Amino acid sequence: MVNDRGHDAIELGHAARRGGRPDEALAHYRNAVALAPDSAEANGVCGLMLLQMDRVTEAAPHLERAVDLDPSLPAAHLNLAELRARQDDVPGAIRVVEALARETPDAWWLQDRLGELKARAQHFPEAAAHFRDAATRRPNDPALLYKWARATFDSGSPAQARAILDEAARLAPGHEAILRLYAEICAAGADWDGLARTAGAWSRAQPQHPLPWMFTATAQWETGYLAQAMQSYREFLARGGSSATNLATYGRLCLAALAYDEAARALDEAERQDPGCAHMLSAKATLAMFGGRFDDALAYARRALAADPRDTAAFRVLVQVSGGRIAPDELAQLERLAESPEAKPEARIPALYALADCFDAQGDADAAFAAYGQANELGARRAHDQRLGYDRAERRRQTDWLMASFPAAAPATAAGTAAVPIFIVGMPRSGTTLVESIVGAHSRVVACGERQAMRSIMQEFVASSSGRGMRDVAESTRQRWREAFWRELPDLSGALAVTDKNPWNFDALGVILELFPQARVIHVRRNPVETGLSIFRNDFPKFASFAHRLDDIGHFYGEYARLMAHWQDVLRDRFMTLQYEDLVADIGTAAPELLRFCGLEWQDACRDFASSQRIIGTLSAFQARQPVGGFRGRSARYARHLAPLIGALRDAGVDLQTGAYKKNGEPKLAV
Repeated sequence: MVNDRGHDAIELGHAARRGGRPDEALAHYRNAVALAPDSAEANGVCGLMLLQMDRVTEAAPHLERAVDLDPSLPAAHLNLAELRARQDDVPGAIRVVEALARETPDAWWLQDRLGELKARAQHFPEAAAHFRDAATRRPNDPALLYKWARATFDSGSPAQARAILDEAARLAPGHEAILRLYAEICAAGADWDGLARTAGAWSRAQPQHPLPWMFTATAQWETGYLAQAMQSYREFLARGGSSATNLATYGRLCLAALAYDEAARALDEAERQDPGCAHMLSAKATLAMFGGRFDDALAYARRALAADPRDTAAFRVLVQVSGGRIAPDELAQLERLAESPEAKPEARIPALYALADCFDAQGDADAAFAAYGQANELGARRAHDQRLGYDRAERRRQTDWLMASFPAAAPATAAGTAAVPIFIVGMPRSGTTLVESIVGAHSRVVACGERQAMRSIMQEFVASSSGRGMRDVAESTRQRWREAFWRELPDLSGALAVTDKNPWNFDALGVILELFPQARVIHVRRNPVETGLSIFRNDFPKFASFAHRLDDIGHFYGEYARLMAHWQDVLRDRFMTLQYEDLVADIGTAAPELLRFCGLEWQDACRDFASSQRIIGTLSAFQARQPVGGFRGRSARYARHLAPLIGALRDAGVDLQTGAYKKNGEPKLAV
């Protein structure tokens, strides 16, 4: 029992604790123990205060003595359980609370505490069951419903978690924790529209909170709206999210958006804040590779892997820059990462591609193809889960629609004083980076790489078109699109031409020539078997859903070839098809012809393009800086695996040597 003086000391301690004066409260509780050393209550409150002040070692004897003095006191056992948890003995804490729950089976708060402890131990299904029991015994408690939903989500049941969370949101609308879990559920299910709505509602309710801006940026990034994502992420950083890791994430977003200067600034600031941040180091490795600083790229990649041996982005840089010839210990770690069943697909997929490249460098085509196959199988599963699977009928319908929408091209206009836009298009992995490297080495050309402007314009055009091509597009909209294309370009003073080598623009040529009648189009075409194999061997954005199966690649190539034959008929002298094999076999002849088509005089720098220091932000960043030699493909090495690709190409009417579409049985000739 506590005597009167001890009781008074405890009450004084309680008052000080409620008033936010922990040191004073502890002094009163110590006095209570001194006055009544055999009191379970005095020892309990003193130990609990020490525990709350993170003085675990001092708290332990008081809390253990409280249980010894009065084993029937539930609060003493709960305090002991908290002590065990703070001592990292979560199983011991669980045993203490389970014993209490057996004695008091209807106590909802004991089920709640068991749920918290089981969640801490990552036993999420058990935690969800305890929270469900607690919520059943104490209905209409939004906190319990939230915990139940959280544990259910962590158990891998997002749909069930969402149903529980809906009830919590009804009882506590606008609660921050509930909104955050909604956002996480949307992100886990790739429900980017839902994530955007949730984050938008959250930011309107709490405009100064950083997290809704981060989730908004994620939704925009995942749906390809990179400029908007950058703006939203800047809002997130400005509201308190500017840690080294978050700055590194912003740097990666800038890299994806081709905003290299902005990426460099963000990554430099991240390095100032935390020189050992692995996320930053691997992003810097990528930027250095894009810039042709290969020694720096290797150094940053190895620093990143020293900080985090599971950093797949660093491995990708290391493998690409080293040509797949990495150290034995690095290869062993990469194999462990690629084969780990616990790793998420987002980590395993790039690791498998990197591992396959290493096998390819060793000349083991069978092992390499098996690893490429595993990577693509995981990618196909992810695409299916995100409802992004390749639809052959839909792709053919899109091609038919484009051809019908643009049966003819806008009349050509003479180049004025402004720089002429040059669009370099083709299938990915067809050689567009090499062509831009040659043209971009000219002193009066501004090479801009794979810009996203036309992709955003094309998205808007497709969404708003009534099937009449550009005829229903108002001049004000056309002008807005032109301004969007020219926006955020570097200084064009003195430039005769500006290049955009986003290969995916091959579907946008009708819109492009309507907006820019003076534009030139260089279509880079490569042996389709080599192109298809190269696509299969590389990690493409998830929107390239055709890239995971060889027969889908062949089908997609056929639709591309059919569309390019149409554009060649329509665009005529503003359109040039350049065969990649001819270019690399005789660059001395092909490159001057390429420059003449662009309206440019020859400069020797175009032959020596490999020495250029401009940023090349593509999968070809390393290869594009190597001198051009004789063309050496890989299809012969992988021939025994390529029957699905070759069969699909034949079915699509594609010439297996050039990649041209066979119209009436004959390939279309290059112009």
